[in-house]
Amino acid sequence: MANFSMIVVKSWVSDQKGGDLIMKIDGMLRWGFLTVILVTLLALGFNVSPVAAQAVKDEWGIITIPKGGTIKIGFGAALSGDYAKLGIDIKNGAQLAVEEKKTIQGFKIALEVGDDQCEGAPSVALAEKLGANPSVVGVVGYMCSGGSIPASDVQNKYKKVMISPSSTAIALTAKGLPVVFRVCPNDGAQGTVAGKFVLEKLKKKNVAIIHDKSAYGQGIADIVKATVEKGGGKVLSYEGITRGDKDFSPVLTKIKPLKPELIYFGGMAAEGALIARQMKDVGIDAIFMSDEGLHDVKDFIGAAGKASEGAYITAPRVEEKAKAVVTFKEKYEKKFGPLGVFSRQGYDATVVLMRAVEKVAKKQPDGSLAVGQKALADAVRATKLEGATGKIAFDAKGDNTGAEWKVTTVKGGKFEDVKK
Repeated sequence: MANFSMIVVKSWVSDQKGGDLIMKIDGMLRWGFLTVILVTLLALGFNVSPVAAQAVKDEWGIITIPKGGTIKIGFGAALSGDYAKLGIDIKNGAQLAVEEKKTIQGFKIALEVGDDQCEGAPSVALAEKLGANPSVVGVVGYMCSGGSIPASDVQNKYKKVMISPSSTAIALTAKGLPVVFRVCPNDGAQGTVAGKFVLEKLKKKNVAIIHDKSAYGQGIADIVKATVEKGGGKVLSYEGITRGDKDFSPVLTKIKPLKPELIYFGGMAAEGALIARQMKDVGIDAIFMSDEGLHDVKDFIGAAGKASEGAYITAPRVEEKAKAVVTFKEKYEKKFGPLGVFSRQGYDATVVLMRAVEKVAKKQPDGSLAVGQKALADAVRATKLEGATGKIAFDAKGDNTGAEWKVTTVKGGKFEDVKK
């Protein structure tokens, strides 16, 4: 195909009297002549537009947003039930990112929100829905590892990128699926940080471990157990409870005679707050420690009351004085109130996805926008960003190499960082 952007035809003759060159072709005649040429070229199949559109090819396929359509960012988190506070905090972060960006190449952006209920089946169903939606370019989600792990297979089937703000289980990225990323740190590091803190900082050797049997809760409990045992400590008891239960006195009564110095819980705030309270009720005099699923003032400190005082909770580390970190905190709290544990990650995951879309999307002759799906995944993997959580970059498995954990403690009804 040839591209003709301009044809200039000039005819000059010499004025014999003055010797000057004068143009003899009349303007109307000239443009009439050009029209004949252009019509002829069109008939022969030539492209005579000023700029030829770039053809998009992608081995995974193309997502096409029609002219006047909206770019949809899929979103999945728990928006109902016991863990809704975490999900709403993540959604607020994602929504703030979309509201700031507004458009990509003239196309409006919107969140396509779904409730994954922090469970496997609802997450899979939502992944199918978002995967089948032709306007969804990728997904910010899912919230819990027990949902993200099975949902990732669906995402991979549709070859649509997913970036989890909060699924920390090692198993998620260990599968090696090319569409899977997360901006939060993983539990391999979290469990190790917690286990070493128990042995080296708190100097406790006799530990009881409880978990909620989920991919997340049991996964991190396994790592804490291995770290404590490797470091010379003793795991006196390793017990599983059921999410949604309210009475944990039977398992705590079983643990009490073993006289643990510390009880570690792998799970979420709804159950963790009750365990912390019921430890006191059954007379267990031990330190309580848990994971970032409990790092919420309302859901843990508020629910556990005085029993939360002195508890140790791990959480994602951020560089509090970094410009992007400070700016996000100010904007978020002005609009939504206090930050949640994964509000920052919800924002950063959305920013990463939108930047990648902007990088690879190409406008087409009919006014539509074409997004190559493998190109999008490659663009996400190539991300280098100073975000609301700090530095973001991904390794070959999709883990964020810039993410780290910290240990906090509850003092006076607030979380305080424990100095290294």
